[in-house]
Amino acid sequence: MDRLTRIHIENVRAIEKATIDLSATTVLVGENGAGKSTIIECLELLRLAVDPQFGRELFQRHRGPSSLLRRGEQGLTLGAELRGEDGVSIRYRLSMVSHAVGSVVISDELVEASSEGGDWACVVDRHGDQGSCTRLDGGYQRLTNLEPGRPVLSMLLNGEAGDSTNRLIRALSSIEVHLPFDTRASWAARTYRQVETLRAGSTYFPAQRLDLLGTNLTNTWSELSQRDSRHWERTLALVRLGLGDRVDKVVVLADRGGGNVHLGLRFRDMKDPIMAGDLSDGQLTWLAFVAMTRLNEGRSILAVDEPELHLHPHLIGGVLALLQEVEAPVLLTTHSDALLSALDDPADSVRVC
Repeated sequence: MDRLTRIHIENVRAIEKATIDLSATTVLVGENGAGKSTIIECLELLRLAVDPQFGRELFQRHRGPSSLLRRGEQGLTLGAELRGEDGVSIRYRLSMVSHAVGSVVISDELVEASSEGGDWACVVDRHGDQGSCTRLDGGYQRLTNLEPGRPVLSMLLNGEAGDSTNRLIRALSSIEVHLPFDTRASWAARTYRQVETLRAGSTYFPAQRLDLLGTNLTNTWSELSQRDSRHWERTLALVRLGLGDRVDKVVVLADRGGGNVHLGLRFRDMKDPIMAGDLSDGQLTWLAFVAMTRLNEGRSILAVDEPELHLHPHLIGGVLALLQEVEAPVLLTTHSDALLSALDDPADSVRVC
């Protein structure tokens, strides 16, 4: 799997220009308002660049370019660079210019180099609704009828373009972003008639990865319980690493009427499991981190905003150890001195915003 090695951001909120070279573990630190969480959001926007619903998601989830733009600017740029085990590097830049309320014009550029230090060759060069020159099987084809408000990658079906473009599509779609998990107390959720995200039962559905905010936590544990015995025992060992040796197992129980499943922890000295609604914020958060790291082996990068939230300080080093088992670059934001102290090589990992 190709991994992201660099991200580039221009004119997004507090960020005028930033290029971040990614280590195996990259940790962003800085005062509030310095742009750490903006970098996480930019990774999510890059993931959406290959989504056919990009325009709708841009406005519904991110409130459009006017919410993203640095004050006084008309356009923004997001970029990513990836490198494969075969030595091929691929660089992508996505620019958005806001012309009017609800209107955005997209430009894309994709280039590749066959080896480190080699010359960069243009694969895609598209501006607005102008034709795009895309290399296909050694030749070039001009794409027509492009929508000005969508990245060209979101208009290409897998296999329609050349190898570099398909590799980029796979890498961007494999970006995984996480914000602090929603562990709000059940009574608080009921007070304001809100969904108990991690605590309530959920409709059973197969899960390949942990969703944003951990909304499918129960289903991820259902998936993990069906892995082979060696994988499952290792997963339980990681649960006990954070929650103690009293933990017997993680259980997923179905409603008697069927349809919904509920998450719980069974302890060795207790007859009945403690269900998610009665677990502490820290216990739920640890279960979410274990599920995150034990699923979805095909990431190009894993980005986590403030992983220390809800956790006792002695567990923060454990979370970092979990994340360092991920076979992909990991990007974290933090205000935690305990997390920084647990880094093997802070000089290589830390980036100051």
